Amino acid sequence: MGEGRYRLAGRLGQGGMGVVYFGRSRSGRAVAVKVVRPELSTEPGFRRRFADEVAAARRVGGFHTAPVVDADPHGEPAWLVTAFVPGPTLADVLADVGALPTDTLTVLAAGLAEALEAIHRAGVIHRDFKPANIIVAEDGPRVIDFGIARALDGTALTQTGLQIGTPGFLAPEQLTGGQVTAAVDMFALGVVLSQAAGGAPFGDGPSAARHYRVVHETADLRAVPDELRALVAACLSKEAAERPTPSEFLSRLTVRHPEDGEWLPAEATALLTQVEPQAVPPVVPTPPPHAAGPTPASEPTASYAVPLAGSSPSPLASPYGPGQGYGGPPTPAPTPTPGFGPPSGPPRDRRKVTAAVGLVVVAAAVAGALVWHPWTSGSAKDDNAGPPPGGHTTASSSAPPTPAPFPDVPLLVRVDTAPGWPGTCHAYIALRDSTTDRLKRLASGSPCDFLPKWSPDRKTVAFTRRTAQDTSVWTVGADGTGAKRIAETSGGRVSWSPDGGKLAVLRKTGGVQQLYVVDVADGSAQQMTTGSTRIEDPSWSPDGTRIAICVEKGTGNWQINTVDPTTPGAAPQRITDLPRPALDPVWSPDGKVFAYTSGDYGKGTQGDIRLVGTDGTGDRPLAATSAHEMDPDWSPDGTWVAFVRGPLATPEIWAVRADGTGERRLSTDTATEGHPAWAVKGGG
Repeated sequence: MGEGRYRLAGRLGQGGMGVVYFGRSRSGRAVAVKVVRPELSTEPGFRRRFADEVAAARRVGGFHTAPVVDADPHGEPAWLVTAFVPGPTLADVLADVGALPTDTLTVLAAGLAEALEAIHRAGVIHRDFKPANIIVAEDGPRVIDFGIARALDGTALTQTGLQIGTPGFLAPEQLTGGQVTAAVDMFALGVVLSQAAGGAPFGDGPSAARHYRVVHETADLRAVPDELRALVAACLSKEAAERPTPSEFLSRLTVRHPEDGEWLPAEATALLTQVEPQAVPPVVPTPPPHAAGPTPASEPTASYAVPLAGSSPSPLASPYGPGQGYGGPPTPAPTPTPGFGPPSGPPRDRRKVTAAVGLVVVAAAVAGALVWHPWTSGSAKDDNAGPPPGGHTTASSSAPPTPAPFPDVPLLVRVDTAPGWPGTCHAYIALRDSTTDRLKRLASGSPCDFLPKWSPDRKTVAFTRRTAQDTSVWTVGADGTGAKRIAETSGGRVSWSPDGGKLAVLRKTGGVQQLYVVDVADGSAQQMTTGSTRIEDPSWSPDGTRIAICVEKGTGNWQINTVDPTTPGAAPQRITDLPRPALDPVWSPDGKVFAYTSGDYGKGTQGDIRLVGTDGTGDRPLAATSAHEMDPDWSPDGTWVAFVRGPLATPEIWAVRADGTGERRLSTDTATEGHPAWAVKGGG
């Protein structure tokens, strides 16, 4: 499929219609590759409607759209490719900057009307025109995600009451069951411009209340400048026939170009320049693993390929979590600092950075959309899935919260110097700089060091060392000096106590692996668990009151338990009773959520990364593909999770936000890496 025309660099997000990947063409052109959920292909008439809409969308031209450049509506599954546009969405700009000045509003209005004129000329109706589907670029706005919404008509999505569109931007006829024409986009344009001026034409509050006001009440346009108010009011007419066409809108609009030639105010311009060029990792040479959903029959073998699997519905209420649209690839690019704020130096001088960094994403809004209305948590296939922590859950919001920036802290990794892991180990512990990706070797003198963990003060690293004589836990300074053997272990991961004075380790007693607590100062140890049941994966809670362990209650039935470190020998308290194994649990910094590995290597979807409350409730997927995922680790602020993906012998380190967005590959192509570890309170 795709005949190897696109190389995929990471997943942008997923929604009701499918999964969106950031990719590059053979020439290096950045694109958004949208893969339709395979099950939609079985819906009556879907492929025909999808093909018709794609054909129409490919006719759309103009300066203010992100065009469709390739597609295969009859593929297994169907897919399409659009041009990739770097920049924040208008939703993100408004969330950070607030109301736009009149000059900017007129330029924005002209650009959006020109985009709609091109879209309508091709016989396409957008039907979900909103700030999250508008990219703010240096030279004007770009409208994305037009032209394929109608393909969902009559499918299970719409038959079960899911309305195409977003509350707050729907025209009266969309709410009352009237005929949908291009005039619905002009109504949405009126709402967008009202919001860009700082207003809320139909108020806030529950969707039902706003829907009533849309149908029955006059729009509140007090925030709209006088120069635009009459034109915006015409767009918001209750009668579709009374709204202007894009051409009529443009003929009545007076565009006021700012004197300095820059269409955006300085505060908005700053959002286009907050980039970290060094943080962009190289493009991966193979497609990313597939999004959660049915396991594909086979994997593509070409270096360039469109992915062969679709996605399961996302539990997020917005299509791809905070920041819809595809203003940039969250997988390979950084996100801005919360609140943004003015950058150092003159903002307008810093605009030249954009050309230097190419297609780096500079905004928090980041996912290309395949669907025009989100799945809710109730739509998720996983009956245990709940909303992700911090997930955006109000589909009607036009200004979603700013996505968490990528952690600006170093990452510990295991670096393999020769193949063979885990059967044979040739590895050392390294510290990777968060901006340059340079690796600094921390410990030497052994052919096999693995599973590093930061001390709570981030001055020391504990790790497991395997030699011909034994397996033991060691520590080394963050500067690579002072390596010290602490105590014998049976292997496996270790975990620091929050005060940094002890380590939870594993040892065999009577042939059974048990939990021990070791004093870092003198190496003395105390046995914490007893019995004939195997113990794995200790993880100390951030408050120090509990140690999470995995207990095997039956063959392969691993579940998360906790023990009280002040009560040696007490029976572990079971936390999870899941229909799947739970291994590698790590506490979130606030102590409320475990990230863990679920699944068996080589079986089904293999390992997946999931989240579950530390009380055992709210189990939900985080990173679930047909590849093997394992070894999760939280960022210090609890907004990101790093993990390993791929075969055990050739793993890669990836990361994803805790709300499921922004997945990106961290490993470079210079070394095989595993066992990621960020610094977190309690040592993870």
